[in-house]
Amino acid sequence: MIRKYLSLVLIAALMMQACKDEKLEPVLTLVTAHSITSPSTGASYVLTAATKDEVWENITWTAAQYSLSNVGKVFYTVQMDVAGNNFASPTTLATTNDLSKEIKVGELNSKLIARGLVEDVAANVELRIAANVEQKSENVYSDVVSMTITPYGAVVPTKTIYLLGDATTAGWDNTKGLPFTFVEGAKFEIVTTLAGAGKNWKTISVLGNWAPQWGTDAAGTNATGPLVYRPTEADTDPSAIPAPDAVGTYKIVVDTIALTYTVEPYGDVYILGDATDAGWDNTLALPFTKDAEGKYSIITNLAGAGKNWKVIDKRGAWAPQWGQGTGTADDGTLAFRPTEAEPDPPAIPAPDVAGSYKVEIDIINLTYKVTLQ
Repeated sequence: MIRKYLSLVLIAALMMQACKDEKLEPVLTLVTAHSITSPSTGASYVLTAATKDEVWENITWTAAQYSLSNVGKVFYTVQMDVAGNNFASPTTLATTNDLSKEIKVGELNSKLIARGLVEDVAANVELRIAANVEQKSENVYSDVVSMTITPYGAVVPTKTIYLLGDATTAGWDNTKGLPFTFVEGAKFEIVTTLAGAGKNWKTISVLGNWAPQWGTDAAGTNATGPLVYRPTEADTDPSAIPAPDAVGTYKIVVDTIALTYTVEPYGDVYILGDATDAGWDNTLALPFTKDAEGKYSIITNLAGAGKNWKVIDKRGAWAPQWGQGTGTADDGTLAFRPTEAEPDPPAIPAPDVAGSYKVEIDIINLTYKVTLQ
């Protein structure tokens, strides 16, 4: 009997010790949701072309409060949708770490027109703000503010244009033009290799057609200049735009309404994330080594399952940025975020096992590969 009693006491002691040894992971939960403080529900706006460069609204909101205070920055995404659509396909106005964002009249108008709202007709729209922590938590949403907005008439730019020419990998084959990324309004950009002195490029809006097309005139240089628009093939062909003298990776930005272009060298890129030694501090991001035009690599520690990484173009800034398009922890495609006004792409997961890895990226072909060292 005494032995049986001692056995029961020993089992109970062991169970209590096991409970003490069990480590409970902290759980990130929302304590207090953020809320919009401006604008107010019921506001009515009539947008005009004359005020396109003025501020439409300084949207402000309170901070979302989470149960843990040391998990990283809270990102806020300002979303707008047509009333009654229940934010099934919201338009992103901005993404920021701040508690306010100024939106200009012209920027808002372009997005509303592109969304299908009719010029000079009042539309009922709704505004909300999504919040998440370092793109690692589920979105939580603010209250919804309802308002009416009347947009003004504007030229709706094509949402896709293409780069081609003997300065590019597409050559002069108008069926193989390289797609630009839409930024805002009528602005597009692309990061790509240009072949150097004596080579040229243009843009087109329809693959397989030579019009609509944009070139330049005698004022255009290999760095900046005016775009010359060719609406139909019956119109005069504009001059091709010269490539920079040096072969290299460049960022080309064109505006098909302002009719301007710029070409600038594209520099180094950096890795960061809670899978890396830099964490999510974009001022401490680790530099890649440039292996070839558009191709970079780094050998670095990755922390293992449940951790993530991204690539940024400039320390201290969240755009340009690359996250995951499709793929796994071993390889896949990159998703490009040209500006902070665009939605954040998902982070790229680290391999399950922590260790030293070689991370290779190609910002021209938008691919990544991770190999254990």
